[in-house]
Amino acid sequence: MKALFVSPWLNAFLGNEKQSPSSPHLGLAYLIAILKQNGVNEIDVYDEGIENDDEILFKKIDTLRPDIIGITAFSFGYENARNLIKKIKEYTDVPIIIGGPHVSAVKGQVLTTSVADFAMKGESELSFIKFLTELSGSKNFKKVKNLIWRDSFSNIVENENEPLIENIDEIPFPDYDIFSFERYNNFTIKLIPIITSRGCPYGCNYCSVKLSMGRGFRPRSPENVILEMKHWIKIYKIKKFGINDDCFNLDIKRAEKICDLIIKEGLDITYGLYSGLRADRVTEQLLQKMKESGCVFISYGCESGNQDIINNMGKSLKIGDVRKAVNLTNKFNISNSVNFIIGHKKETYKTAMDSINFAKTLPTNLINFYNLIPYPGTDLHEWISKNASYIIPSNDYLSKVGSSDLMPVFETKEFPKKDRIKALKKGFALSRKTLMQFKFGKIIGYIAYLISLNNFLFSKGIKFIYNNRVGFFIYRHLSRR
Repeated sequence: MKALFVSPWLNAFLGNEKQSPSSPHLGLAYLIAILKQNGVNEIDVYDEGIENDDEILFKKIDTLRPDIIGITAFSFGYENARNLIKKIKEYTDVPIIIGGPHVSAVKGQVLTTSVADFAMKGESELSFIKFLTELSGSKNFKKVKNLIWRDSFSNIVENENEPLIENIDEIPFPDYDIFSFERYNNFTIKLIPIITSRGCPYGCNYCSVKLSMGRGFRPRSPENVILEMKHWIKIYKIKKFGINDDCFNLDIKRAEKICDLIIKEGLDITYGLYSGLRADRVTEQLLQKMKESGCVFISYGCESGNQDIINNMGKSLKIGDVRKAVNLTNKFNISNSVNFIIGHKKETYKTAMDSINFAKTLPTNLINFYNLIPYPGTDLHEWISKNASYIIPSNDYLSKVGSSDLMPVFETKEFPKKDRIKALKKGFALSRKTLMQFKFGKIIGYIAYLISLNNFLFSKGIKFIYNNRVGFFIYRHLSRR
């Protein structure tokens, strides 16, 4: 079997610009590693955000002559994936399978909105191998768990779920060889993403992680994490890691041991936790070990400055724990941010302002505010169908509105569109101000913030930084962080 994987353009912060990826696609890199482990070695990758040339894509198809073309998609940016699938279908009759977070959210709907032949939900490492076996053999697709396909009557069939991989130490490290990692911006700063666990046991009603990674917590062993770090240090001389776990510190002892092993092995690295750390699972001992092992940044999820709203969302967090975590993190001189979302279940303009006012009192480096996006399959999505009205058509918003867009997806009588936009503007302004001053210092940062209030200039600036090597170089050298 021969496989070609395709990674479409990403949508940028404001949704009106496309953004090149800073690193190769981690999910595809894991899948490629699994294929090679199972004897599938004729593989190629087309990253649209890096190559951006249909002729390159078509040449790869002609040269490799793949048996399957796999394409990945996030919900925000699905339009890019759908357009790319259409182009491929017009060029070749090679079957196309689509996967990624968007499929896990919308399931069979993805085969009604695209011309893809197959789709795969959830974790795909095990299911994809079984799919290739059937594709090259008896084509009994009923046997392939996680697969979504069309039967002989063109009916869309969604197979049962594949059990989640319990021992994720058994999964090989991601394979970036085919991507040519040196083409990506993060290669120039010797940074690579890493995931040390999958899943989250908490019940936040808006979170889509459980749709693809499950509700449980599946950690890698500290020893396995360190082996991967040493692997990348040896191959690419990596100096920085971005730990993208959903719940890195759920098991505090495991997190401490990872820190201890980094120190013991003398890895001489820095790392940040950008996807968030549980504020109520932070201790002085853990933070001290993190600091000593090279941690330079931690992001905390608070989501609201109103305790009733936090309780309603099912986050199981106390506001006081967030302030305590920020103060402890500052004690060890680790830069940090706190994240908030506007538009929660039962939110009002007043409770949204509670979040903004609370955020202003936190002694953190960065404040991030986001527009709430309801994903199909979440409790929030079901609540909206009964208690709210969509502003953006329900079959359009996932691909057209992102978490950094000013347009809310839905409204309620208690929190109408006008008030939501007003609150989002205030939250986004605070986010940009703290970002610019964190990156460029108080004075230059404030000037940059004033410029960033013009969305056109801000989006063009983001494009210049991420889609242009010169822009990225200038940004890195002007930035203090």
